[in-house]
Amino acid sequence: MPAISSVAPGNNQLIDLSYIQQLSNGDKSFEKEIVQIFIEQIPQDLAVLKKHFAAGDFPQVKQSAHYMLPSISILGLETKLKVELEALETLDAAYKVLERHVETIETVCDRARTEAIALLHSY
Repeated sequence: MPAISSVAPGNNQLIDLSYIQQLSNGDKSFEKEIVQIFIEQIPQDLAVLKKHFAAGDFPQVKQSAHYMLPSISILGLETKLKVELEALETLDAAYKVLERHVETIETVCDRARTEAIALLHSY
C-alpha cells in the first residue's frame, strides 16, 4: 500500500507521517482521522500555551507544553521542536528566550497544520 505522504509528494516539509503509518498498519481512514485530530486540536493547544505565557503562569506553561507533546509527536514534529518544548517544560531559560520558543512552536505548528490540511484534501 502506498504511504499517505505519497498522495501529496513533496508537500510535507515539516510533518513526518511514518509514526502514524506504523500505528495504522495500512488503515488509511485511521491515518486520516489522526491528521484531522491534529488539525482540530493544535490551534486550541497553542491558544492555551500562549494565554498562560502571556499571563506569566509558568506552572501552566510547563503543563501546556507537556500536554502538546502527543499531538506534536504523532506528526513527527518533536525533533523540530525538541529544544523549545524542553525549555518550556523545564523553564530553563530567560523570559525572552522562552518567548521566542513559544513563537517558534506556534510558527512550526501553524505550518504543520497547513500541511496537514493540504494532505487531508489530497485524499
